[in-house]
Amino acid sequence: MIEEIIKLYKEKTAKECYRIEIEDGYPDIMDDKIGGIPYFPIGEEYPTDRNNNPMILLIQINLKNIKLENYPQEGILEIFIDRECSWPCDYKVKYFKKITENQQDLKEINMKNYIYEKPLKIRLKKDIEHMPISNYNSFNLMREAIKELAKVEVDDIEKFFEENGRDFYTELDGLNVFPGNIGGYADFTQMDPRPIKGAEDTTECLIKIDSNLGNGIMIGDSGIIFSFISKDDIKSENFEKAIVDWDCY
Repeated sequence: MIEEIIKLYKEKTAKECYRIEIEDGYPDIMDDKIGGIPYFPIGEEYPTDRNNNPMILLIQINLKNIKLENYPQEGILEIFIDRECSWPCDYKVKYFKKITENQQDLKEINMKNYIYEKPLKIRLKKDIEHMPISNYNSFNLMREAIKELAKVEVDDIEKFFEENGRDFYTELDGLNVFPGNIGGYADFTQMDPRPIKGAEDTTECLIKIDSNLGNGIMIGDSGIIFSFISKDDIKSENFEKAIVDWDCY
């Protein structure tokens, strides 16, 4: 029974996304990357933080490299954060639909509280991710799966698994939860902040970068940085409305 419940949960939460992998080599201006010098069109004002200091590039994605439902298939998407990586972080999200001449005088800005030791070239591979149990909606979906298959309503899911001779958390080790993704699910070391912030409509994970992605990435104390956005804002290409946040142990 437990195997069937887990299988149904995976089916209910399976989501096409792109997992992030790190490549060798220093990233060029137009590459998908974490950190480094961003593409930034001439005539556009470079983002600054609340103290009027230039922000650093967290991640840059060339959308021509991805094919996801509701996402545009052209343009450059970028997320900038303050170089101290304060909490809550100061951030700006930029989307340049048309690629024009790039500003030539931009310089690499080093982090004070580092997320990355050096700029990282990344590649994106299409895959399927399942909802991690740190997602605020995961227990509701698991209860739905139990009710559908076991024909019972369950409040204490861990106890239900234990009564069936299984450990809840061990059984969920088989979920696809990637240390970095575009368009998949966010994961959390603490808790999903959306219900607290009244941001339940930001159902889509724009990006997630976990310290476990490797290559010198460290977000606070082995934490995770993530960005949420609503499905409607993706469809309307209003990426600047995305929320960026992070947590750690």
